[in-house]
Amino acid sequence: RMSRASPCIVNVASSAGRLRGSWEIRDAFTRDGLDVKGLSAHMHQFVSDAERGVHVERGWPNTCYGVSKCGVIALTKVLARDEPMLRVNSCDPGFCATDQNNNQGYISAAQGAVTPALLAHETTGSDPVVTGKHFYEQREISWSYQ
Repeated sequence: RMSRASPCIVNVASSAGRLRGSWEIRDAFTRDGLDVKGLSAHMHQFVSDAERGVHVERGWPNTCYGVSKCGVIALTKVLARDEPMLRVNSCDPGFCATDQNNNQGYISAAQGAVTPALLAHETTGSDPVVTGKHFYEQREISWSYQ
């Protein structure tokens, strides 16, 4: 049985990874039976479609970074379901000023680290143990823009 002391994975994603694209793509990433093998196949399909320049017409978002982060969030949900002894969550740290974006972000990396650090911290108290969720600014959010 999972507890607050269970091993913990916190995947750092991005708002770019929130579900977009065609309903077919959204359904593929959110279907109940999705497993690691199926998710990997979807990710390989995106790479193949992008390399051939047909990804947009096939319903994929026009962002490799975003699709990779969508895969991270989907993997979070798969692992949370398939590994009941783990606490597995994902988060969006926000638009942090880092070398990756030439320090264009509007929050510091330290501020962006708060939510993942809280998710990783072994907590105590009466709140239920949370797994398979996506967070932003210390609260759970939907990973879809719908």
